[in-house]
Amino acid sequence: MLICIDSNQFIFGIDQTAPDSVELLRILRVFEVAIPRLVVQEVVRNLRTTEQVKMFYRLLKGSPRLLVVDEPVPAELVAKYATLGLSEKADAVIGAFAEWVGAKYLISDNRHFLDSVSENARSGDLSR
Repeated sequence: MLICIDSNQFIFGIDQTAPDSVELLRILRVFEVAIPRLVVQEVVRNLRTTEQVKMFYRLLKGSPRLLVVDEPVPAELVAKYATLGLSEKADAVIGAFAEWVGAKYLISDNRHFLDSVSENARSGDLSR
């Protein structure tokens, strides 16, 4: 089962500010994971210390079933998520990426992202 993990989960797990995120990173090797390069960049930019950045790269290297995807997400998929009200430079890319790679789950603590998609799905604006 393929999953996609948003940057906040890596940040909270490495910073140890959210127990669920810490546990997710602890068991990461169990999952097949795909993340876009955008997530890697965002995590590195938001970690507070050089040691945390090193820990993040060790985590990536130590998880053989984790794939960092460098290819650009198709613009039409990003546009689809942007029409749902998600930021075209961040959240829409993550949502589109998860769909593009066929992820079964997107793990995120971004309430704005989840609320925007859920609200538009309820109103019938989410097309598949």
